[in-house]
Amino acid sequence: TNVAEPFEARNSGGGEERRTMADLQQHAKTLETADDVERRREQVLSRYAQFKEAARVRRTKLQDAKRLQQFRRDADEIEAWINEKLQTASDESYKDPTNLQGKLQKHQAFEAEIAAHSNSIVSLNKTGREMIDTGHFASISIQERLDELAKLWELLLARSQEKGQKLVWAQKRVEFIREVEEVQSWVAEKEIVASSEEFGKDLEDVEVLQKKFDDFLKDLTANEVRVNHVNSSAEKLIGEGHPEAELIQTRTEGLNEAWDRLKELAAARQEKLAGSYEVQKFNRDADETKAWISEKDLALSTDDYGRDLASVQALQRKHEGLERDLAALEEKVKTLNSDAATLVAARPVSANDVKAKQAEIADAWTNLKAHAALRKKKLSDSNDLQQFLVDYRDLMAWINGINSLVSSDELAKDVGSAEALLERHQEHRSDIDAHDPSFQAFASFGQQLLSRGHYASPEIQEKLDAVKAESEALEKAWEARKSRLDQCLELQLFNRDAEQAETWIAQRESYLASEDVDETLDGVEALIKKHEDFDKSLVAQEEKIAQLQEFANQLIQSRHYDAPAVAERRAAVLQRWSALKAAINARRSKLGESQSLQQFQREAEEAEAWMTEKLQVACDESYKDPTNLQGKLQKHQAFEAEVSANEERIFGVITMGQGLLDSRQCAGSEAEVQKRIAALEEEWDELLGKSSEKSQKLKEANQQQQFNTGVKDFDYWLGETEALLKSEDYGKDLASVQNLLKKHQLVEADVAAHEERIRDLNSQAKKFVDEGHFDAPSIREKQDAINKRYGQLKELAGARRAKLNDSSVLQQFFRDVDDEESWIKEKKLLTSSDDYGKDLTGVQNLKKKHQRLETELDGHEPRIKAVSETGAKLMSTNHFAGPQIQSRSDDLATQWEELRSLSSVRAGKLDDSLAFQQFSASLDEEESWVHEKQALVSSEDVGDSLAAVQVRSIPNVFFRSVALAWFID
Repeated sequence: TNVAEPFEARNSGGGEERRTMADLQQHAKTLETADDVERRREQVLSRYAQFKEAARVRRTKLQDAKRLQQFRRDADEIEAWINEKLQTASDESYKDPTNLQGKLQKHQAFEAEIAAHSNSIVSLNKTGREMIDTGHFASISIQERLDELAKLWELLLARSQEKGQKLVWAQKRVEFIREVEEVQSWVAEKEIVASSEEFGKDLEDVEVLQKKFDDFLKDLTANEVRVNHVNSSAEKLIGEGHPEAELIQTRTEGLNEAWDRLKELAAARQEKLAGSYEVQKFNRDADETKAWISEKDLALSTDDYGRDLASVQALQRKHEGLERDLAALEEKVKTLNSDAATLVAARPVSANDVKAKQAEIADAWTNLKAHAALRKKKLSDSNDLQQFLVDYRDLMAWINGINSLVSSDELAKDVGSAEALLERHQEHRSDIDAHDPSFQAFASFGQQLLSRGHYASPEIQEKLDAVKAESEALEKAWEARKSRLDQCLELQLFNRDAEQAETWIAQRESYLASEDVDETLDGVEALIKKHEDFDKSLVAQEEKIAQLQEFANQLIQSRHYDAPAVAERRAAVLQRWSALKAAINARRSKLGESQSLQQFQREAEEAEAWMTEKLQVACDESYKDPTNLQGKLQKHQAFEAEVSANEERIFGVITMGQGLLDSRQCAGSEAEVQKRIAALEEEWDELLGKSSEKSQKLKEANQQQQFNTGVKDFDYWLGETEALLKSEDYGKDLASVQNLLKKHQLVEADVAAHEERIRDLNSQAKKFVDEGHFDAPSIREKQDAINKRYGQLKELAGARRAKLNDSSVLQQFFRDVDDEESWIKEKKLLTSSDDYGKDLTGVQNLKKKHQRLETELDGHEPRIKAVSETGAKLMSTNHFAGPQIQSRSDDLATQWEELRSLSSVRAGKLDDSLAFQQFSASLDEEESWVHEKQALVSSEDVGDSLAAVQVRSIPNVFFRSVALAWFID
């Protein structure tokens, strides 16, 4: 509000003021001449005009002064804020290493606050520029003020950035120092371990220390990463120009020196432990070897060389085992000598101890080998004597036993017993021959012992002579028993052969006496086969009869002790043999006549049974069962191949029957044979027809199965797709609806892609029907059903697309409503504020903000109308979510009206607040003006003359007129 307006209004010439001036002029006429009055009037009017111009100029200056004061106030506030933040940005909190992370986070919030306050700087700069551009009387001061604030702002930004960088560096320095100290502490701990002078008192101690040191080395390797990380961190900090780069470099070098020192100590300890391990291992191996030598030497010191062969051999085996142990021990000694030489060269400190151990082992080993050689020789001599005595006792015991066997008088009563006796006697020969090397070895062994001058030579010679004598007596006894047993066996062999021949002839005589001829082919063939076998056996038996006759002649000529009985039995066998051969020829002719007819009957029956069986297979309707049709087709192809393969057999039977008719060998069964031939031909033709028919139907069934598989696959696809299209899920929000639309596009593309498949199925079905397929009605029914479902599927796809589109529009509408309601809610917070300004400037700023808000509301109203119109349009199309749409539209309209109402109410209250603040400002200014003018009207100077009184009365009248105008206002 312009505080000069009431004053200007008072001086702009009101009615009461003009009346006062008129009265003054009239009064002037009574006091002076007309010229004086005119002159005075012009003076007053001129001064009044100057006064009005001065009031206007003052009004303009007051407005500029107001803007200047507002600018200065804002500049002072910003300056105070910058100075406050400069103090924060200039503190050196980064020097305190505690809670640097918290300080960094606090500084980030501080920088965010500075960035947020940059808008105030921009706004103030814009205001100052506008004042300068309009030629404000304080433009220079404003420019200087802007420059000062710009410098302060740049200083604040620089200080903030500098502090942020120093905080980051401080944090990195603290982290680096902490990590260096941790690694150095760990290195110091490990230096104690690496510097240890403990190397173990024995091998076990050394192994424990080595295991611990291996763990130490693993730990060393694992922690090398930490040292490398410290070095890389240091290089990175120095490369970034860290202000404490020298400290970082110094700490890094100190750590690296400690690390190198630790690795050197570790390497030295590793080498010393290895040397200690080698020495302790040599000592342990040497002690073990020495103890082993002592143990073996003790075992060789016994005087027990055995009391019999078993004990001697046991001692020898034990000694052999000992010698094998000595061989292994020798390798151990050689290894120890090699290790000792290596240790002496590599470990001079332990050379004397190692050499002493080596000498002890060498002396013990030499003594052990000498004892072993001596005991081996003694055990060998003892073994030879015991072995000779064992061989003697064994041979004498065997001679006594076999001599009692070969001197027996027992003779056999049959061939088996004779052969058994002879075989047993021959076994005795084999046993005697088998023991001949033993006798030779015994004699040779005895001679060797004698030639070596064995201490038991007389006893050895005696044993050799006794064995030789007993051996010669045994040989003579065996030869005498052998001759007697051979004659006994020959007699029993003749008796056995003669008895066998008589038995065989008796069996054949019984067979030939039978007149039975079987009426079945199997029976006839069996008889013929039996007769053929009989003929074969006859040939074989004839040779045996001849051999029997020749054997009898040999026995008689060799003057066998039972020759008369042999001659008598030979004559009886030859007589029965001649009678048997005559009966055989008569039986053979009778069997040949029956074989041909029975052969034909059997083969015809087999052929009829086979064709009957195959007709059952050819006549079955397995093609109606769709399971495993391919296998059935392959099986039928094999069946047809089998039928084709048996064609020659069937016609062979027919030809055989015709041959019997032609040769009149049917034995009175010509009519039966003719009937069988006709039946075979008729049944064969039927089998071929049924087989061909079944083959065709199987092929049709296989094609139908392929069609059914296609229909089944298509039906399965229809089921899956129908399930997708019948889904009641149309999305819960815009994103889900859009995803469902994309999926539906894929489904529609899949439906379109199956159009070609349905055409192929229709083509196959039409072909089956046209070719007269046996299951044509079922195929046509499936065709119609699949076409109907496919058509329904396309309708479902169209219906779902429409619903998804409706759902998309609905969700878009809901999202737009949500956006508008959120926007309205945000604006309601502004229009519901109870802040109406605490002074004139505050009210004016709120008034401007509210005007911008109302402008924004006016600009946003078309958007609200557009959303409402969308809802109305959806309602007009009978949308499935009509009630929901109506409810949301009504809610949106209600909230919009509420926002408008709140805005209007706030505008009125802001106007009232503005009027009140303007009145308060005017009242303050008028009070000031009254106090200023009160001094003039309260003066005691009333003039000394009439002219002076008149002159002083003019301004007094003027002041009164102005005061009157003020009260009237």
